[in-house]
Amino acid sequence: MINRSRTRRCGALIAALALTVAACGGDDDAADNDEPTSTEDSSDADAGDDADAGDDADAGDDADAGDDADEGGATTDAPSDSGAEIDGTITIIVPANAGGGFDIAARSLQPAVSETAGNDVVVQNLPGAGGAIGAERLFSEDADGTTMMIVSRSISALPYTGTPEIDPVTDMAPVGVTHQDVAALTVRADAEYQTIDEFLAYAAENPGEILIGTSGTGGVWHAAGLTLAREAGVEFSFIQYDGGSAAGNALIAGEIDAVTIGAPETRPFIESGDAVMLGVMGAERSALYPDVPTFQESGVDVEYVVWRGYVVDSETPDDVRLALSALVEEAAASETNQTAMANAGFETTWIGPDEFGALISDEDEQFRELFGGEAFVVSEPERVAGS
Repeated sequence: MINRSRTRRCGALIAALALTVAACGGDDDAADNDEPTSTEDSSDADAGDDADAGDDADAGDDADAGDDADEGGATTDAPSDSGAEIDGTITIIVPANAGGGFDIAARSLQPAVSETAGNDVVVQNLPGAGGAIGAERLFSEDADGTTMMIVSRSISALPYTGTPEIDPVTDMAPVGVTHQDVAALTVRADAEYQTIDEFLAYAAENPGEILIGTSGTGGVWHAAGLTLAREAGVEFSFIQYDGGSAAGNALIAGEIDAVTIGAPETRPFIESGDAVMLGVMGAERSALYPDVPTFQESGVDVEYVVWRGYVVDSETPDDVRLALSALVEEAAASETNQTAMANAGFETTWIGPDEFGALISDEDEQFRELFGGEAFVVSEPERVAGS
């Protein structure tokens, strides 16, 4: 079945990507290439990628994504018994560079999905334009359950930052959330501030001087830094990079003063001795860094837990989508995926499609509340513009 309506619509999306890149701080290539270069990897049941290929993460996630979960996950929706089958090679679109958090998670899940489904599974990296390039590819494929994309809270920024044609609330349908992460404040090891209190005191005395690196305008780590600034009553300047790994490298290179990216993605910089984590934005300390305090312990009431999950084109039949959801849930709970995710420092969970759909809608409202009035908010989806 050829997805004719999506094919016509994607022509408009390609034309809009140049504006999105400018608004989101995406790759220079995204505006120049209709068909971006991708990194693909096929997997059968015993040919998974190493989850330790990189420990930096890209975009991220939702402060209200859910409470901490036991390893193995908590099911919030019953598994599907639709009887529908996913026929053919399954493609997981990663709208970020290889080696980031999205990539690590997708490649951790890849062999488990292959084993569970009995199908080959391909991971395709399509970075750029804040996820718009990956979304364009998702919409260009048949809506038959064989193509899904990993997303986080940051996907909600797309219709407000120059690509109103892509509306996650109406154009994407939820499969399930597989893991979550917590934002953390990390600085260079030689920084003059070595505690949360020292950092915030410096920020208060020098408004706007501290440069915070994040992974994209309006993305989750930008939101985490902005939330911290507002709760602490200080002012930061934000510098956008193409993913958490790029932001972390910029920190070590001295281009910026701090990052507000996920705890797992900072691991290589901390283990190398080049960076130190000052605090995590969770209700509890990170299992990965139990000696690092929460901001709440320092009197700053900020919590920023993020989710990551999978979506399909909203034109996918419900029985097919629910069958894919059941498949992903089983794969996510497998020992293969659980071990790989634990090695990467991610906390696994399971949030089923119904609750996930509510999270996507809630995040859309939260984005408007947090970023409304910001200069980079240059558009809005049709459902908002017409309301």
